[in-house]
Amino acid sequence: MNTLQARPSPVAGSMERRALLLWPRLDRAALRRCNDDPDRITALVARRTTLPPDAIRSVLVMSSVTDDETATWFG
Repeated sequence: MNTLQARPSPVAGSMERRALLLWPRLDRAALRRCNDDPDRITALVARRTTLPPDAIRSVLVMSSVTDDETATWFG
């Protein structure tokens, strides 16, 4: 008996993961073809939201905040 098994997807880049967290209904295949390029991801996301492209790109390329930094800023 031959069963089909899903192949594991390749590890997503940081901007790809961030884009999926913010816009979970993005086309994953199209996002993967962007190759973690912030300009290409911005163009893809801009088709699905009313945010200006500059704001989308800023969110994608901003640095990550650690738990320690969050506690320092807000605690």
